[in-house]
Amino acid sequence: MKMSGTGFFVRMVGVCLVIAGLAACSGGGSSSSGTGSSGTVAGVVKDAASGAPLAGVTVSDGTATATTDATGHFSLARQPGSYTLTASAAGYEATSRCCSVAAGSCTTIDWYLTAAHAAYQNYDNVAPSQQIPAAGMNYVILAWNDLGMHCAQDDYSHFMILPPFNTLHAQVFKRGEGVVTSGVTVSYAFPNKTDSTLHTNFWNYTSRYQFRSYGWNTTPNRGITGTPLAGTMSRDANGIGFVATGIPITPYDDNGTWDPYGKATITVTDNSSGAVLATTSVVAPISTELNCSNCHGATNTFLNILQSHDTNSGTHLVADRANGTLHLCAECHGDNALGLSGKPGVKNLSLAMHGFHQDKVNVSADPNTPDCYNCHPGPQTRCLRGEMYHVGKECKDCHGDLAAMTAGLTAGRQPWLQEPRCADCHDAKHQENPNTLYRNSRFMNSPASEMNGKIYCEACHNSTHAEYTSTNPADNGIPMQLQGDTYWIWNCYVCHNDYMPMPSMHQ
Repeated sequence: MKMSGTGFFVRMVGVCLVIAGLAACSGGGSSSSGTGSSGTVAGVVKDAASGAPLAGVTVSDGTATATTDATGHFSLARQPGSYTLTASAAGYEATSRCCSVAAGSCTTIDWYLTAAHAAYQNYDNVAPSQQIPAAGMNYVILAWNDLGMHCAQDDYSHFMILPPFNTLHAQVFKRGEGVVTSGVTVSYAFPNKTDSTLHTNFWNYTSRYQFRSYGWNTTPNRGITGTPLAGTMSRDANGIGFVATGIPITPYDDNGTWDPYGKATITVTDNSSGAVLATTSVVAPISTELNCSNCHGATNTFLNILQSHDTNSGTHLVADRANGTLHLCAECHGDNALGLSGKPGVKNLSLAMHGFHQDKVNVSADPNTPDCYNCHPGPQTRCLRGEMYHVGKECKDCHGDLAAMTAGLTAGRQPWLQEPRCADCHDAKHQENPNTLYRNSRFMNSPASEMNGKIYCEACHNSTHAEYTSTNPADNGIPMQLQGDTYWIWNCYVCHNDYMPMPSMHQ
């Protein structure tokens, strides 16, 4: 059966949450009454910043209501079905979650509420001139990285999983007029990362050397798409923004400093006058913290991987390398991240990796180093750093654990093309566009219809794994520049210069 989205993962994670939350399901807080055939939704509500339990929080589906007790617990009896619950308390942002209730069962939902922004609470009473830094700007830039983290290798002398690759997006707004898509040039540059050849041997193993090419004939400091380290961004496919795809940066600055959160400077220039209209800085995250040495040894790590592959799969990768032939993993194992289909009958790369390693990695219950960090970046990089992490979530809360990942991929889920969805947990107002990934979705339920389809979700909320407010200060530079805070882009004055009292951005 082919899975759509990540429904399998969400159901599996739900089971785990119920087991882990039996104490919450045993009671606590006030609740509306139910019948013998009802189920229960229960959990704990905490402050996102301190982790302290919150008493007096109202949890409601619009019909039935529960209130948290002194320990933050609530319990709400409901008939079997699907519900959207909202947790609200004075001084906190109301948060909505979706859940299913089964007869005689308990579904656990734990909440982490974010303190409401003081300026947002007082929005209608603050004059435009006093609002935010953007109020003094004619043009503003919203920029972001597509994924929140890209992965590469420090060494390409044995095989290639992924090349140096990063993608930046930007939207330009003239305040009071809207999105700007013509008459300007949008350029990018990395002040501290001007020569990637200093820190990767990737270009040593393209076709101009003795080893067979990995499949791309590119010159130093140009990525596999031909995109340079510094250059001009192109209009994107939707015609509402600008994009640079495949920038070949590394996590090292020119001076050797390891910085997986290096920043690009985005500059918007008027084509007629040559005047600079706006600039901003945006993180372009990339890490080589793959942690293969955890299992394959710190000495000759990649050679050990080739030897293990030969032993387990009957290949001859070690001999091929000795004879001058290097292999890209996606030659055989299809990889949608690179748009390569692999060989018929061979497992795709995601299934091969997660399936083979699901019973071999060291699993950690520490939320700072979940088991995913055995391979993905990592205890030092800490790529899971956005609002989801900020409110206590782990990778597997969205993606499932290794067993669930393997089961979903075996059932037909297409990695990179079918991913966890905001809609799996959040209400209808805060979901992706139908059949569209979050990173490609656009704002479609504005209180002002002329805005619909014009702004990317990531433009205001930032990229997956790094949603505002990020725990990494480097990610929060754009809202700080425009709003003077680290919140998502909530203030209408970022793009508008007229008074627009709006109780909610999403209608």
